[in-house]
Amino acid sequence: MKDNSSATRTSQLNLALMALIVLSFTGLAAAQSDLPDLKQSDPVTDYLNAIDTAEAELSAYSMELSDLYLGLGKSHFSKQEYERARRAFQRGMQIERVNFGLNSLSQTPYLMSIAETESFLGNWDESQKALENVYFINTQAYGEKDPRMLPVLDELLDWYLDTYSERPRNSGYQNLVISERLGTRMYSILEEHDDLSNPDSPQIYRKLSHLHYFIANHIKEHGEPSEAGISFNNASTVMSQDTSSHKHYQRGKLALQKVVESLELQADTTPADQANAIAELGDWYLVFGQRMSANKAYKLAYEALETSDQSEQLRESLFGQAKVIEFTALGIKKQETADVDFEISMAISESGTPNDIEILNPPEELDKKVRRTIFKDIRAKRFRPKLVGGEATTSTITFSYASKKSQG
Repeated sequence: MKDNSSATRTSQLNLALMALIVLSFTGLAAAQSDLPDLKQSDPVTDYLNAIDTAEAELSAYSMELSDLYLGLGKSHFSKQEYERARRAFQRGMQIERVNFGLNSLSQTPYLMSIAETESFLGNWDESQKALENVYFINTQAYGEKDPRMLPVLDELLDWYLDTYSERPRNSGYQNLVISERLGTRMYSILEEHDDLSNPDSPQIYRKLSHLHYFIANHIKEHGEPSEAGISFNNASTVMSQDTSSHKHYQRGKLALQKVVESLELQADTTPADQANAIAELGDWYLVFGQRMSANKAYKLAYEALETSDQSEQLRESLFGQAKVIEFTALGIKKQETADVDFEISMAISESGTPNDIEILNPPEELDKKVRRTIFKDIRAKRFRPKLVGGEATTSTITFSYASKKSQG
């Protein structure tokens, strides 16, 4: 009878736990708050009560508790109670370790949550320790070169890139250094298994190429940190920037070439997919000043659509008018923008450079300083040129531009 009673209590607690989790994460409590006779409960209080019940009915390290502490931590986090959130996540992780071992993979969501919480507390070193632990326990389970490491590395890469803009320039560069190491490990795994026919391969390689563009662009804008801080003007720094930019150019180019090769092996690849990948390789050449290689790639992409049933429509979509080149396969937070957008007219040369820039119907309060900033930003961009008969040509476009409120 005692065993049956204990089993019944455990079953009831599990049902209560499931109900609480569903209630918390689907927002049913908020929906029920519209009913006049029901009082909306506080998730933190609900989790604390459920934790007390679980500890009384089961034990201080029962497996049910770890999920409850994860939910409690998320509830504290949503209220910006970061110290309390961290303690809840750490307690949940401790319970996972007691039940499943020090290197258990089940710790991963707790460690990711701890890293996020520590970043909001300004403890970036502690965030990095938590993320390094995520990497370590997964390599212990799978091995460093196992393809199952790719999603893990991808998640870590997203984390470092998403938090890049939240850090001072030097610290942000550290995020990029770590991101490059993660990208190198991903590339190494892909090369080790040489499985270009994997449906995930094109997007992974594309993401890696965009990572190298982002790093090269940071170096172009800010230089590389020296031992005494950031140095911009000495000859050794200029040489270092040239060397670094070339390295990232080469690595990004190789990754985009892998995208093209991988798409050739995919059963469901369309001519549009293939042409778009080749055109993106052309974009890569163009932003790094390789105009002849860019034109060859664009023409190849144009010709790749010859056999398509909708060749003219697809060519118009890819090359019918000049468009700004962006490498956006990364999970980087977007810039916040002002409420006013500008329409800007410009001529785009065969080499993708903007000329004859004019702001259409500018507001009266737009001063000279803002104008100079807008023009400087646009001149730094490169555009995929319009193609006619497979050849790049000069064209005029109207470009929608949002003035920056804050750099993100």
